[in-house]
Amino acid sequence: MTANHSADPSAATATIRHVEIGCRNLARSQEFYTGLLGFTETARDSGVSWLDAGTARIKLVEIGEGDLGGWVPDDLQCGMRHVGMKVGDVDAQAARLREAGVEFTTHPKDAHGNVRITFFTDPDGTLLEFVEGAVRHDETYSPELAAEDVAAHRNRPREAGPVFDHIAVTAPDLQEALDFYVRTLGAVVIGKLIRSDDPRGFVITNLRLGGAVLELFTFRRETTPSTWSAGQSRLGLRSIGLGVAEARGAVGAMTAAGAGAVLRPGPEPLLIDPHGLPLTITAR
Repeated sequence: MTANHSADPSAATATIRHVEIGCRNLARSQEFYTGLLGFTETARDSGVSWLDAGTARIKLVEIGEGDLGGWVPDDLQCGMRHVGMKVGDVDAQAARLREAGVEFTTHPKDAHGNVRITFFTDPDGTLLEFVEGAVRHDETYSPELAAEDVAAHRNRPREAGPVFDHIAVTAPDLQEALDFYVRTLGAVVIGKLIRSDDPRGFVITNLRLGGAVLELFTFRRETTPSTWSAGQSRLGLRSIGLGVAEARGAVGAMTAAGAGAVLRPGPEPLLIDPHGLPLTITAR
């Protein structure tokens, strides 16, 4: 990837509107995301709860019985990996959740990129992350967007609770992923984190889609396919909701770029991107 890798003029210029999360018990999950994380419910209807999480929304969908649909905690598996939220103080926020009995998979630690992070799960096993700090990229492609992150960190009070920041996804090939996300969706590349200490050849490329970030994971080591399938009674991470100026044209562009259409009940067209990531499309 070169520094001048930019969006095609006819790109969809999509924004991340929401992430859909499947849950066994809507009331329990709603209490977790509103009572513990502090998000605000804006609507509820027929087993669906919409939560305002700041730069994007959480869509909780009650599916009753089910499991994570083959999702495993190994970032070599393609598809959605976790949802990340910025906080003012990772350690304080983690302590608060730990007192409430939340299960942590990674306790607070300093991480590559000059940030402090921690990972935990919601009541159904959805992997979530708290991040403190502004990301310091090894290679920066948009100094303006990087500067926005720095300014937001400086203005964020230490006591600030979670706000939606990013969705992490794994793709098998960086250039192919950029051809889709940048040239077709209109994402802007902020920068790259190069994990030279990781024997898997781990690279994180941060892309901006509207007010939120797509954290793109790629590896030199071979990845495993996404396990997502249509009609699956799947808990946890289910799809990413994108808003575009003109939905029909965006769907056509994505289909031409290799995304496959999947029939699913509801008003939002569902596409599977070339790497197995489910995307729902709505007009802004």
